[in-house]
Amino acid sequence: MLFAVVACSVLASLVLDWKRTETTMHAMARERGATLFQLVEMTRDWNARHGGVYVPVTKSTQPNPYLEHPRRDVVTQDGRALTMVNPAFMTRQLSEIAQQAGGVQLHITSLNPIRPANAPDAWEAEALRRFEAGLSEIVELIPGTEPVHRYMAPLKVKKACLVCHEKQGYRIGEIRGGISVTMPAAHALEIRDGELVRISAVHALVLLVVLTLLHLLLARTRRHLMALERLTGEQEQVITERTRSLSEANEGLAREVAERELAAAVFANAAEAIIVTDEAGLIVRVNPAFSLITGYAESEVLGKASSVLKSGRHSQEFFDEMWQALKQNGCWQGEVWNRRKSGELFVVWLSITRITGGGQPVRFVATLTDITRRKELEEALRHQAYHDPLTDLPNRTLFADRLRVAISQAQRHGRSFALCFIDLDHFKPVNDTLGHAAGDDLLVETAHRLRLSVRAADTIARLGGDEFAAILTEVGSRAEVEEVAARIVADLARPFELKAGVAHISCSIGVAMFPEHGMDVEALQHNADAALYDVKETTRNAYRVCGNDGAH
Repeated sequence: MLFAVVACSVLASLVLDWKRTETTMHAMARERGATLFQLVEMTRDWNARHGGVYVPVTKSTQPNPYLEHPRRDVVTQDGRALTMVNPAFMTRQLSEIAQQAGGVQLHITSLNPIRPANAPDAWEAEALRRFEAGLSEIVELIPGTEPVHRYMAPLKVKKACLVCHEKQGYRIGEIRGGISVTMPAAHALEIRDGELVRISAVHALVLLVVLTLLHLLLARTRRHLMALERLTGEQEQVITERTRSLSEANEGLAREVAERELAAAVFANAAEAIIVTDEAGLIVRVNPAFSLITGYAESEVLGKASSVLKSGRHSQEFFDEMWQALKQNGCWQGEVWNRRKSGELFVVWLSITRITGGGQPVRFVATLTDITRRKELEEALRHQAYHDPLTDLPNRTLFADRLRVAISQAQRHGRSFALCFIDLDHFKPVNDTLGHAAGDDLLVETAHRLRLSVRAADTIARLGGDEFAAILTEVGSRAEVEEVAARIVADLARPFELKAGVAHISCSIGVAMFPEHGMDVEALQHNADAALYDVKETTRNAYRVCGNDGAH
């Protein structure tokens, strides 16, 4: 059976090599024919672009009776007769040269020839019909006493061709004929036959060598089988003895497996995410809770550094201190911000323990308890404590803290800032006429307009009722502060389109500058409040900077 398989394989290889040889010869014939065709076509294109070329009239080059051209024949000033050679005439002369040089025949032909000698033979006529059906080229071996390769490709009408062929109804891009190239194939067939003989001899030799090796291999296999039978008998006795020892060992392994299964169950069912890394910090194992919390599948993180969860909210010093504590104490715990696969940030209580001993490599086991919800609740409570519930602006407590921070930073960096107290004018009539809900809507819209009137670095707060305040940080001059104050006055003087109706109010602003009008919280607030009082008692709908004589 094996010998038959080998013989069939060698035969199949022989057939493939024969086909490959035929294909190679066919490709060479096609390449040769295509090259000759392209050379002729380029020569024709050159001739056509120049509108034909003139050559001396000789015995072998007589005027072309099929060329209709008003200047077909000319005479030079020295009396030399010239005649025009068009692309078709040039192709025929190239064919004569090619046939004399290498036996190659070039024939320009068409299904509608102008010159009778250009009429196609049966093979060419069939090729032209196939070109019109969409075929791009044809190459065939024509057997016989003098075998030849025949190659043919179509000639398409180009712009330069219309000089002679437009009256025949041709259009650019249409097939007007073709050029067939007939090449002697006897030498190529001799080379092919020699190659086939060589391939057959090589395959026969390979088959002989392989069959000989198989015979030797089978003989050696028989000897090995006999040796194996003897060895099998000896091993059966050893197996019996080893079986007894293995039974005892299996009992111990069963106990160990039970303990490991319990540990694995705890690992798999823990609510906290568990990560096991090697000494270099590369992840070697995670539990299902890790995937639920982080969004990463186990296959996505194995072999990667635990920093795959890094959020970017902690400095490198933070992690350096963590690893230093692990090396010194063998454990570390604390709050750490991480990033889920989705990009969402979350905070965990992280506990890391360094595990050594037992002849096993060093491992770090980290448990992550997601405390994001708890932190969000804490942040929400903190926000409620320091922000106005109606406008979501900082309240009086947070504003006072930011004022102290602004004073501290201005003193440290030598900068100035402005404190503005803003009081709404005519707010009570809105509550009385449109209702308290409309008053609340007006306060919310007022907060929105105030936010738009200052920069993002500035602070807007609601101190209570219709009282607001602003801290304008890092101001360059008093003129800059007055520009902001004027903008606020103008914005709040615009009508308020409320659900209950249109309301009209204005505002009064008192301004104190640091350090010009005070170096501490009490002095700045006193001077800003005094400036506000002056505006309320005079014009309203204006602002006043502390120390100025009039409101603006």
